[in-house]
Amino acid sequence: MFRAPLWAESNDLYLQLSGKGQSQPLLNLAFPPFIARPMGQKKIALTAHSLRDVVRADLLMSRYFNVLENGPLFNGSNAREIAHGWLNKGASFLMTAEVSQALDQLQITIHLLDLNSGSIILGHFYKGSADSWRAMAHQISDEIVRALTGKPGIAHTRIAFSNDQTTHKEIYLIDYDGENLRRLTWDHSIDILPRFTPDAQKIVYTSYKNGNPDLFILDLKPGSRPQPFSTYQGLNIAGGFSPNGDKLLMTLSRGKNPNIYIKNLTNGHLTQLTNDWGADSSPTFSPDAGQVAFVSDRAGNPEVYIMDLLTGNSKRLTRLNWCDSPSWSPTGQWITFAGRVSPTDKLDILLTDITGTDERDITHGNGSSENPSWSPDGRFIVFSRTGKDGISRLYVMDADGSAPHALAKIRGNSATSSWSQ
Repeated sequence: MFRAPLWAESNDLYLQLSGKGQSQPLLNLAFPPFIARPMGQKKIALTAHSLRDVVRADLLMSRYFNVLENGPLFNGSNAREIAHGWLNKGASFLMTAEVSQALDQLQITIHLLDLNSGSIILGHFYKGSADSWRAMAHQISDEIVRALTGKPGIAHTRIAFSNDQTTHKEIYLIDYDGENLRRLTWDHSIDILPRFTPDAQKIVYTSYKNGNPDLFILDLKPGSRPQPFSTYQGLNIAGGFSPNGDKLLMTLSRGKNPNIYIKNLTNGHLTQLTNDWGADSSPTFSPDAGQVAFVSDRAGNPEVYIMDLLTGNSKRLTRLNWCDSPSWSPTGQWITFAGRVSPTDKLDILLTDITGTDERDITHGNGSSENPSWSPDGRFIVFSRTGKDGISRLYVMDADGSAPHALAKIRGNSATSSWSQ
């Protein structure tokens, strides 16, 4: 049965927050009900309704659209005839969809019409198994976003994280909208810090199942089993992949203090990037893979640094009591991290620009917040927040800290999340 994402349950809340922090006005999109074919069949009518609900929630979540729903109805052949009525309602674009099913195959035809010019911007036919309807809905949403904004959508993306609902910490996967929760590991140990490969087809994560914090890689195809990836004595923790997937940043201790390494995945060559008396950890690539942000306590407290990979020079960005888990934004402008000003403060999610001169607290002491990770379009952040009840839950917020909301109702404690491409 379809269940709307938690953040889509209130239309008023969504419309109120949808424009906050945006640099461009929302696009007015007419969104009449989807047509089910043949008409009169309850099952296909319910599927069409559920598809529409998911597409609608995706479009609202994107923060690009003002979705208009009260206007002329689409009957399957009258899109141009109803265009004038929707224009009078303030719409600039009209999306129509027809849904049918043959045996176990779902068929969807969509059109996107520019109401001012009368031209068809997008026309597409989708066909897939009936049980893949949610994935098809997300694909439709992403194509609408790209067609009207020129930017990639994120409705197809997923979030990996660690959760202890089994009393052990295992790795789980969930759709970006809080649906389709799936357990990935059965290690009965401590599995943490998953990181997606750039193609989102595999994850690497750290597991203590063999007594040492080893790094494993797991193909997300059904039936795949985790394979050892890095098993040096001491810490083996993935930082992040380079955008083209040919390098992986790692934190390795190899029996000593933790340091930052980079592994060439083409030839397996391992290069040590830092070699300080303190602990260096949590590396993340810049979008061009030319720099690395990381945490080091070489100055006394754990602070965020960036290193230029060409010169090897490092620069300190923060001057706080504690910093952890930096994540470089896909736009390259910001690095988000968990931090606190004084030992008595709770951890907050902060932003700093790459000069270290513009630092912003975006969670403002609302619980203890950790492990931020960017959406691939750089417009949202997923993080974990521990509330007054002591439970750590996943939250998503806009990149400026607005509109924070729980990702889903998930039993146990959830942490160390990572957002796929």
